[in-house]
Amino acid sequence: MRLVYAFSLTLALGCTGNGNVTTGTTSTAGSGGAPASGAGGAGGAASTSVGAGGAASTSVGAGGAAACPMCAAPEIKGKLDDAALAEISGIAASAVHADVFFVNNDSGDSARFFAIDGTGHRLATYKVGGATAVDWEDIERGPCPQNSCVYIGDIGDNAESRVTYTVYRVPEPATVADATVTAEALPFTYPDGSHNAETLLVHPVTGKIVIVTKVSAGASSIYEFPLPLTPGSSVVLSKVGQVKANAGDARFTGGDVHPKGAGVLLRTYTNIFYYAMSKGSSIAEALAGAPCTLPAPSEPQGEAVGWLSSGSGYVTVSEGVGANVYRIACP
Repeated sequence: MRLVYAFSLTLALGCTGNGNVTTGTTSTAGSGGAPASGAGGAGGAASTSVGAGGAASTSVGAGGAAACPMCAAPEIKGKLDDAALAEISGIAASAVHADVFFVNNDSGDSARFFAIDGTGHRLATYKVGGATAVDWEDIERGPCPQNSCVYIGDIGDNAESRVTYTVYRVPEPATVADATVTAEALPFTYPDGSHNAETLLVHPVTGKIVIVTKVSAGASSIYEFPLPLTPGSSVVLSKVGQVKANAGDARFTGGDVHPKGAGVLLRTYTNIFYYAMSKGSSIAEALAGAPCTLPAPSEPQGEAVGWLSSGSGYVTVSEGVGANVYRIACP
C-alpha cells in the first residue's frame, strides 16, 4: 500500500507500513532486461506516507531502529563526462578522498573501476590485477585488514548458468590517479543453485558481505558470506531471508549501507527504499524491517545508488553515456 502527498519546498518524507521480508527457500528466476520506458512515478517524485494531521509517519526497523530520514528532491549535479563510463551499475563514496566516488561498468568491460567527482567528471581509472570481469554489477566501500577497501561484485548472471561467482577486494587507493591495483578474490557459490544478482552490501563495522538477488517478480533472496573472509578460498553462502519491493518494479539493481550503520538503501529501476538499522544489527536484520520509500529520480536504467561519505544523503546514476549524476540531500 502506498499513500502519496505533496510536500512544500520540494522536501519528501517516505515510509511504508508494510513488512516485506519472509524466510524460506523459494527463488524466482532473474531478468537482466531494462525497465519499460516511462516506468516510475510521475516525474520521478518520491512516494510518502503520512499520519494524522499530515505529519510524516515513521518506520521502525529491526530492534527498534530510528525513523525515516527527511530527504530533498533529487538534484542534478552534473553528467558523466567520459565515454568509458558507459554502463555504470554501481557507485560507492570514498572514505579517504573528499567528494570522490568509485564506480564500475556492467558486463562487457575489462577488470577496472573508476573514480569520479560529484559532478560526474572522471578522475582516475584503476586496472584491477588478479581479477577477471564476467559480469561486474555493484561496488561497495567497507572495512578490511588494510583498513578501508573497495569491494566489487562479479555477481551478475542473467542466464542463471554460472557455477561460481566472486567478490573482489582491493585496498582503497591512496591517490586519485590512474593506477593498477591488485585484488584479493573472495569466490563463492550459493547453497541452492545459480542466481542473478546486482546488489552487493558490506557492513561498515563487521565487514560482513551480503548479496541480494535480482528477480523479475516476487521476493529476492538474501545471502551472507561466512566470517572470517579468507581470500582465495571458495565458500558457500548462507540464505538468511527474502526481501520484496513493496512498490514499483520488483528488480533490485543496487544498494549501499550507511557509513555509520544507520540504514540500508536498496534500489530498483523505479524506487529507492530505506531500511533502518539499529546499533549492532546485521544487514539481514535491517532488511527484515518495513522500509521507507525515499526520493528517486526518473532514470532510463538506474542501477547505482550510494551514500555520501558523510551519510547526509545519497547519489544515483543510470547506465548510459553522459548519464546524469543525481544527489539527494538527507540532512
